[in-house]
Amino acid sequence: MLKAMIQEKEATTSRYRNERHKAVASFLFTYSNVASRLQKMISEHGLTLQQFNILRILQRQHPHPTCNCTIRKQMLDARSDITRIVDRLVKEDLAVRKNCRDDRRKVNITITQKGLDMLARMDHINEKMDGIMDCLTDSEVCELSRLLDKIRNQS
Repeated sequence: MLKAMIQEKEATTSRYRNERHKAVASFLFTYSNVASRLQKMISEHGLTLQQFNILRILQRQHPHPTCNCTIRKQMLDARSDITRIVDRLVKEDLAVRKNCRDDRRKVNITITQKGLDMLARMDHINEKMDGIMDCLTDSEVCELSRLLDKIRNQS
């Protein structure tokens, strides 16, 4: 029994080069876990995480229109194909796209009332989303945010 526990510990610790490598792997495993849990909550409303993220960005801008470049700067996953996602939101009548009067190259995007209503119906999942961090104290949540900001903002 003891030998099996030691072998399991060695197998677990030997897969990482060092603690930094282990931390990066742990971060990626955690990201995947949290993203899956969020997607499950959101998919009950027929949306993907990226669609939900864009709708929330449009909601914050409402009633003012915004453009793809502004959305990209605020996206959680900046690698997302914003044009394709907005196309889907427009098709579902959750957003509307109009050419800008001042700059023909620019396209203005605005959330529709149907999009606002959908987000209002989804308000109840905010507590579930917050619940993902329930295993941490308030000070641990603040420290985690500070550390993640530090990693993200390094040169």
